[in-house]
Amino acid sequence: MAVSNAKKHLRKLMHQKLSSLSPQAVAEQSTQVTQHVTQLPAYKASQHISIYISMDSAELQTKTLLLHALNAGKTVYVPRCHNKQTMDMIRLSGHDDLAGLAKNKWGIPEPGMEREAADPSVLDFVVVPGVAFDRNGNRCGHGRGYYDRFVASIPNAYSCAVCLSEQIVEDVPVDTFDRSPDTIVAPEGAIFAKGA
Repeated sequence: MAVSNAKKHLRKLMHQKLSSLSPQAVAEQSTQVTQHVTQLPAYKASQHISIYISMDSAELQTKTLLLHALNAGKTVYVPRCHNKQTMDMIRLSGHDDLAGLAKNKWGIPEPGMEREAADPSVLDFVVVPGVAFDRNGNRCGHGRGYYDRFVASIPNAYSCAVCLSEQIVEDVPVDTFDRSPDTIVAPEGAIFAKGA
């Protein structure tokens, strides 16, 4: 089976599995992952951090992590996708800015196009979403390639993928352009770390 077909099949299976999770189960796992991420030396040392804003369900919830980073005095950036190829990062001015973001077509809060994009080279820590992960550092994203391209453009930033337990699989099919994050954090802790 071609890698692209294998990924489509994996995404479909993950969607079914994640859709059946209760909000309570997602919230509990999200809390555990947030605790692990905030203890990472790279997170503690970071000053400019990018965190994706999660969907309302069937995905690890990032709001607590966003609030932790803001409360810790970090400069926080959230993604904005403005065509099928491009994702940039917009700096949040604080809690009210986060709470006031309008939802995009996927129902995810996102900064408007009138806001100026940040220089991505300032980022030192990037939280990366995904659909499925394995213990060898492989990640299957949502299929648009936004994060593979973005992370490749900022090689000095530490990339930390986050996931629910149900998103860990035996093997994720990969292509040559797929990028492994520096670490993958699940409710049990780091399931992968480069160089470990």
